[in-house]
Amino acid sequence: MDHHFTSETSLIILLLITSLSSLATATNINIVHHDLQSDITEFCKKTTNPALCAETIHPHFLKNRIEPFKALDIEVDATLAKAKKTLANIQTLESKTGTTKSSKDSFDICKDQYKSMLDAIKETKAAIANKDIITAKFKFSAVLSFQAACKDAFEDGKIPFFEDSDAVYNLGGNCLDIIADMEKAQGPQKMPPVQQSAPSAFSNVIGTVS
Repeated sequence: MDHHFTSETSLIILLLITSLSSLATATNINIVHHDLQSDITEFCKKTTNPALCAETIHPHFLKNRIEPFKALDIEVDATLAKAKKTLANIQTLESKTGTTKSSKDSFDICKDQYKSMLDAIKETKAAIANKDIITAKFKFSAVLSFQAACKDAFEDGKIPFFEDSDAVYNLGGNCLDIIADMEKAQGPQKMPPVQQSAPSAFSNVIGTVS
């Protein structure tokens, strides 16, 4: 009787421990998820489109905490992909039968702008790989200028690929906002010291030499 009671009690205790362990594991998962979501929300809250920022970045940080350079690179990659898609759409629209000369001229401008944009984004990615936030800012700042120049090529800015253009604007704006926040977090950048030139033979001469 005592042996039966002891075995039964041991089984109950074992089941209880297993249940508690499972609960603890689930709780830990929820805590990690909650912290990650909070990190993403905090990271994206100052961007042009916080919801788009979170949507773009979240899938790449399922378990890890936010790493700013990686998050920036992800957002830049998203901008690059959208810019490539937009350029392809521009080329398709231009080739359609019945496209007016005026529209073709506008499409040509946009093709040039988006090709330049792709180059700027690739140069930005190289700077990010080197963790050079200043160069990244300099290179990427041209992206929205190219997007705006394309938009201005159409009368009243009414472009036939508005959704793509707007997506590039929002993603690009997010990137610039992230860069600005990272630059601020780094603090003032130390400029290289100005190299002093060697004194000339006449540096100590007072008056003019005749």
